[in-house]
Amino acid sequence: MTALNPAAEDDRFSFTPFTRHPFFTHVNRWILERVICPGRQVIVDLGCGPGAVTQLILERVGGAQPPPRVIGIDPSPTAIEKARAAISSKFAEFVQGSAEWLSKLVKSADTVVFLNAIHLTRDKTSVLREIRRVLKPGGLLAFNSTFFNGAYVEGTSGFWRRWIVRSVQALREKGIDVQHNGHAAAMEWLTAEQYGEACKAAGLQPTTIELLRINMTAQSLADIGRFSLFIEGALPGVPLEEGSEALQTGLARTLDELKMNEVPRYWLEVVAEAV
Repeated sequence: MTALNPAAEDDRFSFTPFTRHPFFTHVNRWILERVICPGRQVIVDLGCGPGAVTQLILERVGGAQPPPRVIGIDPSPTAIEKARAAISSKFAEFVQGSAEWLSKLVKSADTVVFLNAIHLTRDKTSVLREIRRVLKPGGLLAFNSTFFNGAYVEGTSGFWRRWIVRSVQALREKGIDVQHNGHAAAMEWLTAEQYGEACKAAGLQPTTIELLRINMTAQSLADIGRFSLFIEGALPGVPLEEGSEALQTGLARTLDELKMNEVPRYWLEVVAEAV
């Protein structure tokens, strides 16, 4: 992952409001329950952001003896500062760094979780190999994402396309042009099968590949539409302020036209074992 620029770290364009929706906690707890278990003494929260998932990990290991060491890693210095301010546990530490050079930050780990971020990496197989380098034999990797090829529930792809079209129209009404690619994420989207093959190529054997269906409310859609990386992917080259405003306008128009108040979507959940 690459570090965010200062503008992208503005609180107005933060991922944090999206993380407060119940479905976000659900999709993360679901996968943590499968990899955070007794005997896991070093747990890495890769792409930890401001610590939402780190907090869920600490809740799950509460009372474990001996307590595990939890290491949160993120490329954003602002996110690391927020995580340190939000989490005071003496068993958690936070390090600024990138998934691409994880092995330079952590010598070995029993578990690595990489939640809601793997889609941001450009060379996913290379990152998976780096994760394999730090995992002990039998160690577990868990990652999830809703930005993958297959995320759209059947019959809903038109909603996502229309949202972008209506947002572009809102920009043009203000005299702002945009060269958009029709894709609401900046990085390459893989299928579930491609992620499985990438794991195998990195020396990781998938044990779980599941799709969780959730319903995104109008408010959660509005919140993701204010997130810097979503704006940059949906409306490349458009300043965040104007892009965020256009996405809100486009969303309102789309929901009204389609008479919808929520949209179902899949979350990809993968667990793989180091072999």
